[in-house]
Amino acid sequence: MPKPPLPDLFATSLDGFQPIHGDGPRLWIRRLVIWSAMAKPPIQDVPLRPGLNIVWSPDAQGEAGHMGHGGGKTSFCRLIRYCLGEDSYGTDAQRQRIADAIPDAHVGAEIMLDGELWNVIRPIGAGAGSGRHYAQKGGSLDVLARGEIPNSTVSPLRQAIASKVMPSAAQHMPIGSSLDDAWELALAWLTRDQECRLLDILDWRAPETQSRSPSRNMSKPDRVRVIRLLLKALQQDEIDALRRAQGHKRKAEEAARRKQRVEWVRDDVAQNLQDMFGGDPGENTTFDLWIGKATAAASAEQLRADPQIDQKLQEAAKLVEDKKGELRTIEDRLTEIDATIPEIDATIRALDVQVPRAAADAQDASDPLCPTCGEPMPPRAQQFFDEQVALLTRLREDHGKAVERRSKLFKEQQALKPDAALARQRFEQAKAAYKALEDAATKSREALASASGYVTLTKRYPEYLAEITKHEVEFQSETAAEARERSWAASIRQEAQGIVERLSSLFGMTIRFLVPEGAQGSVQLNENGIQPVISLHGDLTTAAVDSLKVVAFDLAALLLTMEGKTELPGFWLHDSPREADLGLGIYHRIFELALWVESQTDEPQFQYIITTTTAPPEKLREKPWTVLQLSSAPQESRLFRRDL
Repeated sequence: MPKPPLPDLFATSLDGFQPIHGDGPRLWIRRLVIWSAMAKPPIQDVPLRPGLNIVWSPDAQGEAGHMGHGGGKTSFCRLIRYCLGEDSYGTDAQRQRIADAIPDAHVGAEIMLDGELWNVIRPIGAGAGSGRHYAQKGGSLDVLARGEIPNSTVSPLRQAIASKVMPSAAQHMPIGSSLDDAWELALAWLTRDQECRLLDILDWRAPETQSRSPSRNMSKPDRVRVIRLLLKALQQDEIDALRRAQGHKRKAEEAARRKQRVEWVRDDVAQNLQDMFGGDPGENTTFDLWIGKATAAASAEQLRADPQIDQKLQEAAKLVEDKKGELRTIEDRLTEIDATIPEIDATIRALDVQVPRAAADAQDASDPLCPTCGEPMPPRAQQFFDEQVALLTRLREDHGKAVERRSKLFKEQQALKPDAALARQRFEQAKAAYKALEDAATKSREALASASGYVTLTKRYPEYLAEITKHEVEFQSETAAEARERSWAASIRQEAQGIVERLSSLFGMTIRFLVPEGAQGSVQLNENGIQPVISLHGDLTTAAVDSLKVVAFDLAALLLTMEGKTELPGFWLHDSPREADLGLGIYHRIFELALWVESQTDEPQFQYIITTTTAPPEKLREKPWTVLQLSSAPQESRLFRRDL
């Protein structure tokens, strides 16, 4: 591998850098291959190298020139991430366009992990969601591509990277102890979305990219924890101390809430007692005043209460039932009479018709001669006459009895109506008397209960004060315990300050390398976060300063890794960092820095992939540093060799 030409101006800024010499980066991509179909030759076969790797999509000059955007730089980065184990390689729309244009497409990579080759093949066409994903140590990517791809997953690669490179950090990640998720969290930091615009060291995945990285919904404190774990600037003792401190904080907050609720009750009780008995709750003698007045009021109500009230209520209730029974008896009889009289009237009306008819029949039967022939009636006719006379007699008797019964019932009805009115009056009077007695009893009981309640409140009042004191003691105890744990965590953090100080030193070196005109940089660590700080003079926009912080922080972490002080793999990827408003001079120094770092070891101990539309320094626009050149037109110059 040719030695890079050394920068001749800025190296003194990094005189204190002390990389470990080795056989190469712990993790790096040796080759990236894209197939439109596995049976066809690749449409891209990109060799990569340890050290600086540039993917350049030039912005052509002039009106007829082609834009550098749209060539596929970001897709290249997403495919790198995909081969390293992330579960997505683009937005839904982007993945659909690839599936429509090249439905049988696959991407493959040769990945070196601690000197061992891993081969990865993953579908990116129409079968990406359900296709075969393969990651296995050893073998040949080309042989594998020509054969049957086993139905495997990329989990073995993710787990191998996590267990080899970040064994301690992986066990303490915020989302759990999954090796797969632990590596994907680290990968999110190492391969930031271009859409994050390099605005914050904690911005790794932008929502609009629809990444499936487990980092996308993490809180900022959790992302700080990830960075500190990977930098070996966070120990388990500090994690445990902060967890205990948080537990004490929750208990203190609960004690404060309980205390406040009791205080609210105490204040309400004090206001009620003050309204009732007077006095000032703030004076020591007021409690004795309250309990004395409350006890006296309760005694007075006890004396006013009728001791026979329950017996009187029972007697009054019995009288109500008796009067109700008397009224019901009279009303039931009147109801019966009212129903019977119409029946008798109907019987009388029927007899009024039957009696005259029976009298006429009897009169006709009394003549012994036949009205037709004048002959005497036979004996059988005499029997008929007797029957008619008997019928007439019975009907007249029934009529008389019915008239007599009706007359008696009418007289009884007339006599019962005043009795019913009187019985109702007596019933209502008994009810009114019972109600009055009951109201008096209720009022007496309520007055006694109220007076007794005030006695209870006065006796309970000191208990509120005791409860408040207890909760206050608990609050102070938990608050003190929280402070002790946070102090302990701070002391442990101080032990890790050596790592942060070294990171800060490398960050300052990087800033002075990138901005040599009197710029200074440092990294500060506290309980709430990790913060890069830049002090400089010059005409830089706020966005450029923010971007400079992020790029320099990442590069400082890469330098710290090369010194063997982190659990990072020595791999980094920046997608079009100048899109974040970095000046051209600063931007070119990023490349110069990578060149200088390459020169510090016999074999580069890192892999830094950077994509750009801005031309890199002229000496780097060829191999081995520029590994791929793309363009938006013609279509054959795009990453996928076609329009999508």
